[in-house]
Amino acid sequence: MKRTPILPILLLLALILFPGTSWNREDAKEDWAEATLRRLTLEEKVAQLIFVWSSGRYLAEDSPEWQELARLTTKRKLGGFIFSIGDVYEYAVQINKLQELAEIPLLMAGDFEFGVGMRVRNSTSFPRAMAVGATRNPAYAYEMGKATAREGRALGVHQNYAPTIDVNNNPKNPVINTRSFGDDVKLVTAMGAAFVKGTQDGGMIATVKHFPGHGDTDVDTHLGLTTLSFDRKRLDAVELAPYRAAFEAGAMSVMVGHIAVPKIDTGSGVPATVSPRITTTLLQDAMKFSGLIVTDAMQMRGVSTRYEPGESAVLSLKAGTDLVLMPVDADVAIDAIVAAVKRGELTEERIDRSVRKILEIKQKFNLHLNRFVDVERVGDIVNSTEHQLLALNIARDAVTVLGNKNGVLPFSKVDNRKVLDVVISDTENPSDGRGFHGMLRERNPNVDFIRIDPRSNAVEYEAVLAKASTAEMLLVQLHLYTRSGEMTGFVQKEQRELVNKLLQLQKPNVLISFGNPYVVMEFPTTDAYVCAYSNAEAMQQAVAEVLYAESPARGKLPITIPGVFKFGEGVEYSKLALRNGMPEEAGFNRNDLLAVDAIVNAAVKDSAFPGAVLMVAKDGIVVHQKAYGAYDYEVYSKRIDEQTIYDLASVTKVLATTSAVMRLVDERRLSLEDPVVKHLPQFGRNGKEKVTVYNLMVHNSGLPAWRRFYDFCTTPACVLDSVFATPLAFGTGDTTVYSDLGLITMGKVIEKLSGAPLDRFVDSVFFKPLGMNSTMFNPPQKLWSRIAPTEVDTFWQRTGVAVRGRVHDENCATLGGVSGHAGLFSTASDISILMQMLLNGGSYGGKQYLNDATIKKFITRQSAQSTRGIGWDTKNPGRSWAGSILSDNTFLHTGFTGTSVAADPERNLIVIFLTNRVHPSRSSSKIFQVRPMVHDAVARALDRK
Repeated sequence: MKRTPILPILLLLALILFPGTSWNREDAKEDWAEATLRRLTLEEKVAQLIFVWSSGRYLAEDSPEWQELARLTTKRKLGGFIFSIGDVYEYAVQINKLQELAEIPLLMAGDFEFGVGMRVRNSTSFPRAMAVGATRNPAYAYEMGKATAREGRALGVHQNYAPTIDVNNNPKNPVINTRSFGDDVKLVTAMGAAFVKGTQDGGMIATVKHFPGHGDTDVDTHLGLTTLSFDRKRLDAVELAPYRAAFEAGAMSVMVGHIAVPKIDTGSGVPATVSPRITTTLLQDAMKFSGLIVTDAMQMRGVSTRYEPGESAVLSLKAGTDLVLMPVDADVAIDAIVAAVKRGELTEERIDRSVRKILEIKQKFNLHLNRFVDVERVGDIVNSTEHQLLALNIARDAVTVLGNKNGVLPFSKVDNRKVLDVVISDTENPSDGRGFHGMLRERNPNVDFIRIDPRSNAVEYEAVLAKASTAEMLLVQLHLYTRSGEMTGFVQKEQRELVNKLLQLQKPNVLISFGNPYVVMEFPTTDAYVCAYSNAEAMQQAVAEVLYAESPARGKLPITIPGVFKFGEGVEYSKLALRNGMPEEAGFNRNDLLAVDAIVNAAVKDSAFPGAVLMVAKDGIVVHQKAYGAYDYEVYSKRIDEQTIYDLASVTKVLATTSAVMRLVDERRLSLEDPVVKHLPQFGRNGKEKVTVYNLMVHNSGLPAWRRFYDFCTTPACVLDSVFATPLAFGTGDTTVYSDLGLITMGKVIEKLSGAPLDRFVDSVFFKPLGMNSTMFNPPQKLWSRIAPTEVDTFWQRTGVAVRGRVHDENCATLGGVSGHAGLFSTASDISILMQMLLNGGSYGGKQYLNDATIKKFITRQSAQSTRGIGWDTKNPGRSWAGSILSDNTFLHTGFTGTSVAADPERNLIVIFLTNRVHPSRSSSKIFQVRPMVHDAVARALDRK
C-alpha cells in the first residue's frame, strides 16, 4: 500500500486552521510574487488590475450571476472583487468558493467606512465618521479601524476602501457629509491617520479616499464630474493635509476620485482618475506615495459619461493608477488595455509595475499559502460583544446636544408629559423612526407617534398639526440621509414648512438629526438640536440614553453649521440616571456572570423558592436583570418577569423608614439623639423614657425582637398601644437585638413629624419623584396579578389561600398594611433607583434627595460589637448572607419573605435579589444557602474580569 507523507498534510492543516494575519511572513524558498509575474501572459497581467463588483448574497451555482463571477475568475482571471451587500456567512462562503476557482489567489476588497455592517448584515455597524469626529478621540478611530479589519479579514476581505479623509467644509456636499470626520483639517487629519493605523494593525489594507479631496464640492461624482477650483497652496493647506498624515501613518493604498482640479491639470474637465498631473506628478512624485493606487468606481458618471469603458481604463493606467475598480465592462477594459500595450500606448513594464504591487500584497497576506477563511471561526469575531460595546461607547460620546434653550434637556423619566414624536423621513421605509420611538416609549409611555415621508398627503400633514396642538412637548426625528447617487438628505419644501409650523406652536421642542446634521439651518428656532450623524442602532440607543441623562452629553460639533452653530459647540451634562448596559462595560466577565443564572435556576428546581428576580448594577449601569421560575408551583403558573412585584417585608425598614428618617434629620426636624418620648409621649411607659431615636434605629433600645400582637389585636390602635406598653427586655445600649417593635415605633415618629401617614410621606418625598411607580404600601387590586404570592395562610386567618396583594407580615396587616417595619411592595428595577441614589450621595436625576454626609453616617457600622448601621445593616466580616467577597462596607438588608438588597460602595455595586421563598410555607430555609452563593458569584464575575 502506498504511504502518504504525514508532514505535508499536517502543514496544510495548520495553514488552513490558523491562517496568519501578519503580512511580514515571506515564502523562504522563493519570491512568489516575482515568480508569478514572470509566468503570466500579458492578458493575465492586465486582468490582475481589474476588480469588479459582486453581491455578497447567496448565489446558486447555476444562476447567471454566479456563472458570470465564475467566468471572470476562471477565464479572465481577474485580480479580485469588491464585495457588497450580503450576510455574514454568505460572504465568507462565497469568497471561499471564488478563491477555490481562482488560479491566482484573489485580493478581496470591501467598502466598510463605518464597519463591516455598512455592507454585511449581522456584523458590527459603527457610528459614521462625523460621529467619531464629534468624540474628539482618535483612539476611537483607531479601535474602529482595527475592529473593522478583524471582522473583514474573518470574512475573507483584505482591503477596506476607507477611511474617507475628505474635509467636509461645504454644507451643500451631497455625497460626503457624515462620511467625513468633520470640516476641521486638524481633526480630520488626526482621525484619518488613527483609522489607517488601526485598520492595518488589524491586518487589512486601508485605502484613503477620495484623492485629492471631495469635501468642498457640491456635485456627487456618482452623478457627474465635480471640480475643485483651488490652487496648490489651498490644496496643501486643506485637502492634501490629511493625506500626508495618512501616508506618514503607513497607508498602503489611496483611492483617486473623479474630481477635476483645473489649476493642477489645465485640461478641460479632466478627472483625477485619468489625470497624470494629479495621479503621478502630484500624488506619486510630489507627495512621494508609492503604494497601491485605486480608481474610484469607473461606472460612476463623473468619468463614464466622458469616456468609453475601454478608453477610461487605459487612461487611468496612463495617469498612474494601479487598480481599475468596477469598470463598466470588465472584458472591454481588459481587451482595451491589452490593445493599448500592443500598439505602444502603454508599455508592458508599466503594466508589470502595477501587477507587481498587487501580487506583493497577496504575498504579504500569505494568500499563496492559504487563501481561505475558516467559516467556523466567523462567529468568534464578527459582531462580537467587544465590537458592539466599542460601537456603543463611540456613539455615547458622539451624541451632540446643541442650543438647549430653557434647559429642555435632559428629560426626566419621572416627567410623563404628553409628547408627540414626529418622524420626518426622506424614504418610504416604514421602519424609519420606529425603533427609536420604542426606546422613548420604554422611558415614557405617554409618547405618541406620527410619520411623514415622501408619500404623505395633505390630510396626514394636518393630522400632525392636530396632534401637536394637544401635546405638551414636541420631539422631531429627522431621518434625512445623504445617499450616494441620489441627491438626498435635504429637507423637502412641505416638510420644512411643517416643522416650522410645529416650532411656531411655542411648545418645548427637540429636533434630532439621524442623518444630515446641516438640516437645522432650516430650523434655527428649535429649543434643542441633537446630532446623531446616522441612524445606526448604537447611535439611536445612545441618543435615547443622552436624552434621559442615562449617559452624559459630551459630544462636540465637528463642523460649523452656518448661521446656527459653530465648530466645537456642544452642551454638556452629567449622567444622572441608571441605564441598561453590557456586563463588559462595567467590568464584568460575561461568562462568569452566567454562573449566577445556574445558581438561581438550580435553586428554583430545588424548590428553594418558586421564582425570583435578580438585578445587578455597577457604576450606574444595570448589567444583569433577569427573572427566574414562576409565581407558584402550579403546573400552568405564570412565569416571573422583570416587572413582578414582591412583598419586601423587612426591606421596608431601610427603603421607607430609614430613608424617611434621613430626610427628617437633613431637614433638622429630627435628631437621632432625641428621646422617643419627645415625639411620642405614650412610648415612655415601663422604663422607656430614655430610649432615643438612635437606639431604635441601631436596634439597641432593649426592646424585644417581636411579639404576636395579631393574636390579641384586631385594630391598629390596639397594636400600637401594645407596642408602646411593651417593657424593655434588655438594658438600653447594652445589647443589639433586631426589633420590629422599634421600627413600628419609628414609623409613628415619622408620621408625627411629617404630618402625613408614612406611606404618603415616603411616596411624596422619594417614590414619586424618583419614578418608582411600582413601589407602594397596600397595592390596589388591579396590580395583584403582578404580585408574587407569599404564604398559604394556614395558621393566622386560616383561609387556606396564598396571600397575594396583601402584606404577609401579620402585625403589619393588623396595622392596616402600613408600618415602619413592613408593608412595602416593589420591583427590582424600582429598588435599584433608590439604591443608586444612595450610592450617588443622595442625588438622582439631577435632584438632591438626601445629604451625602447623612447617608454615609447611616450606612456605616456604629459599633465594634454589632454590624448595625443606622437603620441599615452592614456585612458581617465573618459569615454573611451576602457572601465572603463583597467589602465589609457593604450596606444591606433582608426581608422575611425572601427579599434582599445590598450595595457595596467600594465597588459601586448594587445587588437586588427578590424571591417569594415563603410560598407556600415559611418553613423553607434553602434561601439561606442560596443568597451567599449568588452574591459571591456576582462578585467573582466582577473581580475576575
